[in-house]
This record gives sequence, C-alpha cells and structure tokens, in this order.
Amino acid sequence: MVSIRWTGAAGLEFLHAGKVYLMDPYISRAGKAAIFFGGLCPRREAITRYLKTLPGELQAVMLGHTHFDHALDVPEIAKLSAVPFIGSASLAVLMDLFGMKNCVTVCRGRERLELPGGAAVTMIPSLHGKVFLGHTPYPGDIEPGKGLPLRARDYRHGQVFSMRLELGGMRFLHVGSANLIDAELEAHACDVLFMCLPGWRSIPNYHRRLLTRVRPRVIVPFHFDDFSAPLHVDGSAPDLPILSKVRFLAQIAEHAPQAQVMWPAVNKRMEFDA
Repeated sequence: MVSIRWTGAAGLEFLHAGKVYLMDPYISRAGKAAIFFGGLCPRREAITRYLKTLPGELQAVMLGHTHFDHALDVPEIAKLSAVPFIGSASLAVLMDLFGMKNCVTVCRGRERLELPGGAAVTMIPSLHGKVFLGHTPYPGDIEPGKGLPLRARDYRHGQVFSMRLELGGMRFLHVGSANLIDAELEAHACDVLFMCLPGWRSIPNYHRRLLTRVRPRVIVPFHFDDFSAPLHVDGSAPDLPILSKVRFLAQIAEHAPQAQVMWPAVNKRMEFDA
C-alpha cells in the first residue's frame, strides 16, 4: 500500500512502509502581496512543524522545476533534513544562494536514480506549461549571486522534469506543469498519473499526447489550488479560477476511457495498491 497526500500546488507526499518521499514540497504558501510586490521568504516555523509531523522517515526530496511554488521551501528543508535532494542545475544555484552547497544531485534528464528505502526516480525531460495568456512564466535558470530574499520573478523555472517514482511495486508519474515532450514519455508508462490542470488549454492535444503515451490506470488531476491563498481552518485550499474542469474531465474520458479519475483534496490521503 502506498499512501499519498497532496500538500498543495504540485506537492506530493508519498508514504510506504514507514518511508516518506517528497516531490515539489511547498508549505509556505506565500500571499499575493509578497508574490507580486515583495521578496519571498520560507515560513520556517510552518516547514519545521510539517517535517516534525511527517508520518514516516523522510528519504528524499525531488524537484520538477524551480518556480517559487515548487522550490521556495526546499533550502529550508535541506537545513533540517540530511537526505538526497534531486533536481536541476537551477536548484543547485538556489541552494547555493541559501548557503546549502553541494547538496543537490543535479540531473540533465533521463537519469534513473536509486533512492534510500527501496524506491527509484526517473527524471524525464519536459516543458513548462503556458499558463499566462499563452506564455510560460519566468523562463531560464535562477541566477547566481542574487541577494535574498528573492522575488517571484527570480525563481526561474530552470530545466523542467516530469518525475516517475517507483515505489511499493507501482509507478507514479508526476507531471507538475501542463506540458510535455512527446518522445521523452514513450518508455514511461505508469500506474498512477498526477496530471497538472492549470494551463492545459494552451497546449495542443495535451490529453491525447500525454494519456496515450503513459497509459495510466488512475489519473489524479492536481496543482489546481490557489497556492497564493492560505489554507482553510480544516486544512483544505480554495481552487484557482477558470479551470474548465468539465472540459478537462471530458478530454480524459475521450483519451483514457479505461482510467479511473480520482479528484483530490489538499491534505487528504489517497491509498493505492499494486
């Protein structure tokens, strides 16, 4: 049994046999004022509290790209957890800015890495979605030598990966931005697909191209919460506007009619059996 909690934005927390693996952990949920007008600072107390309440022993942290809603909290997590951190050269620059040198396994794409606790991850080259009026936000790499705190625009996305985690006899594919490189996914079928929703309409034939290549038996749409808003009292989160959920689901039904769709809620666990 693999238990997964969507922690908001593109964050996933995997639990199997007492071992925990994190993808794109984003706990701070910076507000709109900081995102648009100020510098972004990790919420140290919230991150510390989150790590202390993990349901098992943390084994590794993996990053699909380095926009702030994926990477802001990672240097702080690295200060508190001596585990492998896996991502791009842009992530290594970010860590260096925070004084965390040489703690990233830098990937260029197509690496399959064995992880502590019996898991493995494959870093699959991908593309970022076009989420703002048909454009990709903040392209390029994070620049070395920037002063802290960084602004939202300083969190360039760097190299973008989809990530396939092999855990508990299953294959979980994390597509944290609504885009893809078709040929890179040909050999990466999965059991469970976490499929980014925002921006999907700007990518031609997104559903067909993705679903016919990875052939999931379960599809979990995600990254549709308003990650600039605080969590509700019950730990849930508001949705982003203008998601076209009905059309999104209709496309799944057309191109992956055999797949089960699980619509998640932030901070609620989902259970999967091999």
